[in-house]
Amino acid sequence: MQVETVIPLVPNDDLWHLKIRSFLDASKCGGAAPVSSKEIYYNQAILDGISKSSEIGREIELNLKDWDAI
Repeated sequence: MQVETVIPLVPNDDLWHLKIRSFLDASKCGGAAPVSSKEIYYNQAILDGISKSSEIGREIELNLKDWDAI
């Protein structure tokens, strides 16, 4: 079943809200995402590395693939 959810624009100058609004506007209008897939990939790899490092209690090496090879 198709569902439509209206997300109201919240007047707020907070950077988080501006990022969410940019994403929603790009999704609605078919525009480019405000954050590139490449940036998301690297940020997620860093966050995963921080989590793994915390679990084992030492630094780890991140083995990031070359983005162009993906």
